[in-house]
Amino acid sequence: MTFLFGAYMVGCLLMLVAGIVEQRNHHRHLMAIPERIIVNGIRGKSSITRLCAGALRGGGLRTVAKTTGTAARFIVPDGTEEPIHRKFGLANIVEQIGIVRRAAAWRPDALVIECMAVSAR
Repeated sequence: MTFLFGAYMVGCLLMLVAGIVEQRNHHRHLMAIPERIIVNGIRGKSSITRLCAGALRGGGLRTVAKTTGTAARFIVPDGTEEPIHRKFGLANIVEQIGIVRRAAAWRPDALVIECMAVSAR
């Protein structure tokens, strides 16, 4: 076994372990949020996300929310909005992992999150 092959195998093993740790932490954060609502569609998702979060908040649930789009926002339990800073200004599905981690830190009863899967063609 050559040195480069050994270094390659060690690197692959480290990446595998890091991926498993990240997946388990993400699953633990998800399980800490009892109610998770995903808003999907073509138009009006951000408005519906804010409306659902407000309704849940009005019903007495500690609720956090996240909207996507050109002005992505994280909405904390008191209803104030914080901007989401994106690397290079581009949306990336990986940001959802950080959002779930951030939401779980608030210990909410519900998370309302706008789906990022719809692409404009």
